[in-house]
Amino acid sequence: MVLDLIKREELNKKVTKDFSYNFTTEKGGIHVIIIGARAKSWLQNTTKFISFFRDDNLAVKINEISFPNLSNNKEFFNGEASWNGNKLKGLQQINLIVVSLKPGEQNLDFLTSGSPTLDFIEIYKVEGNDFVINPTEKYGVEEGNRRPWFKILIAKVGIKTIFAKASAGANKGKDDDDLEIRIDGVMVENKTPKAHKYWYWCGRVLKGELKIFEKDLKFESGIHYLEFWADGIPNLQEIKLVVKRIPSVDDPLWTGDFNDDPDDVLFTRLIFGEARSQSDEAKRWVAKVVLNRKESPQAWPDTIRGVILDKGQFDALKFKVNDQNFDRVIDPLGVSSHEGDNWFECYKIVREAIEGRLGLETEATHFHSYTKPEDIERFEKNVVPNGKFLKKIGSLYFYWSPN
Repeated sequence: MVLDLIKREELNKKVTKDFSYNFTTEKGGIHVIIIGARAKSWLQNTTKFISFFRDDNLAVKINEISFPNLSNNKEFFNGEASWNGNKLKGLQQINLIVVSLKPGEQNLDFLTSGSPTLDFIEIYKVEGNDFVINPTEKYGVEEGNRRPWFKILIAKVGIKTIFAKASAGANKGKDDDDLEIRIDGVMVENKTPKAHKYWYWCGRVLKGELKIFEKDLKFESGIHYLEFWADGIPNLQEIKLVVKRIPSVDDPLWTGDFNDDPDDVLFTRLIFGEARSQSDEAKRWVAKVVLNRKESPQAWPDTIRGVILDKGQFDALKFKVNDQNFDRVIDPLGVSSHEGDNWFECYKIVREAIEGRLGLETEATHFHSYTKPEDIERFEKNVVPNGKFLKKIGSLYFYWSPN
């Protein structure tokens, strides 16, 4: 529940061209990067003779991970994650990035148009499975009209839940304070009578009282956005996120729960655990076994994940004390680093399988690697009694069976 500060730098820097900001992390894990910046509108720039009919814009990438517009992957300056001058009109916007980093050098790439101002950068290590931030207390809020204020950019990290506590007041003689929350671009509705429909914290209803928003997000992977838009000067007292690390092909260390794995990582673990020392052909046959079972839902689950995690089916994913193979499956790049090439070869086959490019025709649904005749006989009698033997590849025997 702690954010451990690694670095904070006040920049107050006009950004007139793209540049990189580098920093180092000693430990791997989930990190939080907080960036404060501001941008002017085309009208502000025109009236001050800074530039004519051109607003300021700023976008950021972390280690080549981009944050595109949800509706247009090629658009960065008018997306959920950007600092857009025509929306900000010179006011500050805070972007909080949640990302999993390996130890070592890290790189923030800033892309610019016009001359936005980069105010500060803060870098934290998340210690534990959640963290709390107090936006108004720590960063303040500048009074503005219906504009983006505090944004959370989630980069391939699991988010279980969000908790937000805020207040908004009714201002006599002028516009009330309001606060809006958007989840992946969708505005959360306020169903309170007399409230503005899309301002979850509505000042004329709350009149300064606190209101809590809490939701199970269950973000598993990918890029996600949580946005808080301000009208006036609402008070966003607290945000709490419950996070979890999502394994990836480059960082596949097990979390302790195979359900945390994306499908491609889980599939790669299976092939790596069952056939990493086998030929390319054998690995592809193992992949095809999974696909064939998926296409036979009368006998097996109808998803890749369901097939792989089907109870009692694959030895590689069964925990056993002092099992060196299981140790490799849960930490394929750590326990035996020289097997890294095998891991990435398995991943390549998985991507081809998922994308329909495996290039293999076989009806195989089962396999084993038994060497003793009595074990083979028992398998054929008890596991595939109505099946047939298809092929032996390396040390793996492949079969078809209706169940």
